[in-house]
Amino acid sequence: MMSMRACAAVFAFALPAMLNAAPAQADPLPDFCAPATVVDNVCTVRLASVTADVINGTITGAPAGGGAAITLAGQLDAYQKSAGFSAPLPDAVQQWDSNIDSVAGLSVDPSDPGWYGNAKSRVFMPRTLNELATQFPPDVLLVRFSPDDAAPGTYRLVSVQPTAP
Repeated sequence: MMSMRACAAVFAFALPAMLNAAPAQADPLPDFCAPATVVDNVCTVRLASVTADVINGTITGAPAGGGAAITLAGQLDAYQKSAGFSAPLPDAVQQWDSNIDSVAGLSVDPSDPGWYGNAKSRVFMPRTLNELATQFPPDVLLVRFSPDDAAPGTYRLVSVQPTAP
């Protein structure tokens, strides 16, 4: 065991390092986020193509107008049902809407016997939706995102929605 003096010495050396630790800094919005596409530090862009990282729960997309690819992550509430398509919907878009509907009414109230399974379904649904987004035709996915202090290199999804080009 360490003596009281040794503990005090370790603490004395560690304290300045802890106090001087820089907080995480969010990445600034990408250059393609022109003033016309930014409101309240939220950028809106259509993605030409998307890849999904199921492990990290992120999507990486190339902006339709050009520019560096961006990596995005968000919670289920950022995922919106499709808009602007005429029937019939592309298969992946129809599945997207169906998946959102399938978890929309699930109860996560602890008094519900199925709350844990329901909560897991809701938490992991963005990964399923991200994978579906990789199957969308080009320029269908419209995203709104902002910087994320908690995850440098990744932007926080405000909304993500398949919309007719």
